[in-house]
Amino acid sequence: MALSVEYTAYDVITTVLDLENDLTEKIFSPDRSERDQSESDRAAIQAIHRLFPAMRRTDRSEYLRKNIMREVIYYILWGSCGKQLLTSTINLDQADEIYKVNHWIKENFRSSFSVKDLAVQGSMSISLFHQKFKSAVGMGPLQCQKRLRLPEARRLMLDENKNVTEASAEVGYESLSQFIRDYRKMFGRPPKEDIQNLQTLLEKQAFFSEK
Repeated sequence: MALSVEYTAYDVITTVLDLENDLTEKIFSPDRSERDQSESDRAAIQAIHRLFPAMRRTDRSEYLRKNIMREVIYYILWGSCGKQLLTSTINLDQADEIYKVNHWIKENFRSSFSVKDLAVQGSMSISLFHQKFKSAVGMGPLQCQKRLRLPEARRLMLDENKNVTEASAEVGYESLSQFIRDYRKMFGRPPKEDIQNLQTLLEKQAFFSEK
């Protein structure tokens, strides 16, 4: 008997994007022990087994299935076939260089940089780097930077009571108007309105939990 689990390149890429900053780079490292890889292989099989009851449930089954599938992909990436999975999924011969650059972006998203700067890091031409990066990560490098900057700005305004100008500057925006445009495009509302809406929702949740 055999078991087949289907996933898409998008499933793998979105899981990779959510990994902690240096984990993708470690997947390509030759120094990972065979024991750790074997344990991840076993954990992937155990996670797959948990898919079956999740598929049979009528309540929240799709939610559970998606999250267990992400867990399966995570363990496969950390297992003995992780490097091959990433390379074959994105079909890149320089995937390790691309993910090193992606790790650098995660560490330095507040800084200003150009695609040319990143291409130099990856030892590629600008056009080749941009093509490979988009294939590997699912978006361009500057779009990836926005996806890191804007949620952090939202957190600063919500958790640390920063105003729009302060949050914008702290995550690296030089233009306040550009920040507001990008923020609205990502979250559906301008920053101030979005934060007020979130605070109202949190206050309602706190009120009902107390009752």
